[in-house]
Amino acid sequence: MKQYKRYLALICALLLAVCVFTGCSATANSKASYDSAAPTEASAPEENYRIESTTQDAPAAAEGAWTDSEAGSDSVTTSSYSGEDGLTPAADSALSAEKIIYSADLYLQTTEFDKTMQTLEANVAACGGFVESSNVNGDIRYNDDGTTQVVNRYAYYTVRVPAEKFESFLTQANGLGNVLSSSRNAENVTSSYTDYEARLSSLNTQEERLLDMLKKTTDVESLVALEQRLSDVRYEIESIERNLRNLDRQITYSTVSLTLEEVEIYTPTAPVQRTFGDKLASAFSDGWSGFVRGAQRFCIGLVSALPALILLAVLAVVVILIVRKARKKHAAKRAEQAQTAQADTTENS
Repeated sequence: MKQYKRYLALICALLLAVCVFTGCSATANSKASYDSAAPTEASAPEENYRIESTTQDAPAAAEGAWTDSEAGSDSVTTSSYSGEDGLTPAADSALSAEKIIYSADLYLQTTEFDKTMQTLEANVAACGGFVESSNVNGDIRYNDDGTTQVVNRYAYYTVRVPAEKFESFLTQANGLGNVLSSSRNAENVTSSYTDYEARLSSLNTQEERLLDMLKKTTDVESLVALEQRLSDVRYEIESIERNLRNLDRQITYSTVSLTLEEVEIYTPTAPVQRTFGDKLASAFSDGWSGFVRGAQRFCIGLVSALPALILLAVLAVVVILIVRKARKKHAAKRAEQAQTAQADTTENS
């Protein structure tokens, strides 16, 4: 009896081992078939979601948060699910490639305005870029000698340079003058770019299917509906392609907005400590310069008014002579009238 029990227990153990081995093999086969199966139309939205999630996780992968050794063998497949925690990041370099738009703003002071503009444009051409827009304006100064001069000029530039030359161009631009402000920006548009590509692929597939349906359909109403839908799909395709081209231009050519200000003396970028003697010397220098400028302006004003003063003097002399002559005539006439009156009085007496 005991031997029968031992045989029965051995048979049960063998059956249990066979069941366990069969279940593991079935699980492995089902997983392999799931990974190797081609995506269907119903799984297309899931693929788009996985690509977007992979793109958003790309910075973390670049920083070392995810690596192939840490993620394990499942991280090789971009569409594999990592359990309840979420999706594993993509290991495909084509999907994880970053799409970044670089831009910068610079504000510079220069004491050699024309030369700096020429150097800036030469630097842009040397690095393979181009000037997208430029504007120069200034104030008109009326000098004491009657001449005019354009002063306080400003130049506003928007230039586009290749992304690989972005840093070197900024280094060159910073050396053109006194930098008052500088800022730069890097916008990661990888997620938007990937979404556009996924949407474009889906629309291209829809276009092909609509064309096939148009070839097979003979009903007029169906033809009209299909043509309308095809027109909408093609419009969306053109819009997405236009957005992708715009993104490609911005990614390939970085934007630099640069402002040049013409000055006589650079504005200090660091605090300047002056002693009492320096302040006295500066005050005396400013006072003497003001006195010299005032004396020069007085002399220049006097010389400029000299022709008018000479004319006024000549007119005054002429007026004085005329008045004197008129007075002499009037006095002589009065004297003659007095003599005549006296003679008449004598005769009457």
